Amino acid sequence: MKNVLFAFAMIVSAGGCAMSPAPINNARSVPMERVFRADALPLANNARAIFVRDAGVSGAGAYRHLYIDGKKAASLNPGEKIEFMLAPGEHEFGATPTDGLNTRSLNALTQDLKADKTYFYRIQTEDSSFRTTLQRFVPDYQ
Repeated sequence: MKNVLFAFAMIVSAGGCAMSPAPINNARSVPMERVFRADALPLANNARAIFVRDAGVSGAGAYRHLYIDGKKAASLNPGEKIEFMLAPGEHEFGATPTDGLNTRSLNALTQDLKADKTYFYRIQTEDSSFRTTLQRFVPDYQ
């Protein structure tokens, strides 16, 4: 009986972990106390990188940490977004969940940013493995 209840609990919890993309317009801004990169670059001649974490309940108690060029830039809760102005050129972006034991690896991608362009990135958690992924996307409203 205990095994049946355990299996049922696992199925219910896995089913409740579905992640959904957070619409950019509805995403909340990351509070300043969780922003660790404070570059103040002007809008002109720089690239804009917008990161949004999926909404959902999976890992709701754990932040997803965003790294830019190997340095921690921000910690996002579900449904939050953050925007950075970056110098044109190649940048490495990465995301990882909170992990006090350092057992999870950083999921990273490299992007060559162009001046005066806007780039959108989605931080998501895969349902089956709970692995954090980072991918570029085009929002619906553009």
